[in-house]
Amino acid sequence: MIYQQYILIYVLYIAVMVAVSAYAYNSRKTIDEMHGMMIAMTIGMTIGLITATLLVIPTGNFLYGVIFGSLLGLIVGIPFGKFGGHLGIMEGVMAGPMGGMMGAMLGQMIRPFDIEIFIPFFTFIFLVTMIGITYAVNCRINCCSTEHHQAKNKVSRRFIVTWALTAIVLIIVSIILSFSMDDSKNDEPSAQSLPPFLQELMKEEKQEAVIKGDYQEIELRISASKYSPNVIVAKKGIPLRINLYAEENAGCAREIVFPDFNINKIVPAGGRETVSFTPSDAGEFKFRCSMDMIKGKLIIT
Repeated sequence: MIYQQYILIYVLYIAVMVAVSAYAYNSRKTIDEMHGMMIAMTIGMTIGLITATLLVIPTGNFLYGVIFGSLLGLIVGIPFGKFGGHLGIMEGVMAGPMGGMMGAMLGQMIRPFDIEIFIPFFTFIFLVTMIGITYAVNCRINCCSTEHHQAKNKVSRRFIVTWALTAIVLIIVSIILSFSMDDSKNDEPSAQSLPPFLQELMKEEKQEAVIKGDYQEIELRISASKYSPNVIVAKKGIPLRINLYAEENAGCAREIVFPDFNINKIVPAGGRETVSFTPSDAGEFKFRCSMDMIKGKLIIT
């Protein structure tokens, strides 16, 4: 996976956020408590959201997305919360982690879909949010200005031109850059780009189904971080029985999905379930958890 396009769009997002934040900061003397609370919430949540989303999409690293997105949301949201007093600070405290967690989930869940469509849409939502902040601050400045009508006309003209140019640049960049997951050989992050413990989790564990009379069978163990084995080899034309066992802390991995066979099974925590079907065609078929975080592969020969 090439990360440059994600870094570039993220840098552009941050540049816009810095400009908007500077505008809000320079106008802090005119901002009342309610406006301060909304600014803290919006900026904290947005920085957490874009950081986590744009980290998780190309890497698939859900954990780091939550951590970095939440921390950055806190770092940015709390100082701006001071505009809204102690309630504004609490808005910043809550909004940062919320944005980071939602961004990580969004990035993980959107990975199997068309990223080329998602990024321009995501950019549009980001722009609307940033325009909303500057519009709110702009209105507050005008309300407090002694030259209300003159200030309003001047700022409104600058507001429209500035945001029109910013929107054009960001939307064009989000469209012309290639964000497709097809740039990589598979949907997984490069093993060399991850910490050693994650590299260990990504290793393939291959096992063949055992033929027992008129069917073939294999045991599959589900943990919070891995399916074991995560590569199952089976024969076509022979009924396949996969006996599932989920550990107590297996989390969302307990819901296992075989999309090519229209199978979706939830295994009780610490319990067992069985999936049975007859693979009729040779090839490779993916299976995964409901959130596409834990993955495996079924090879039919």
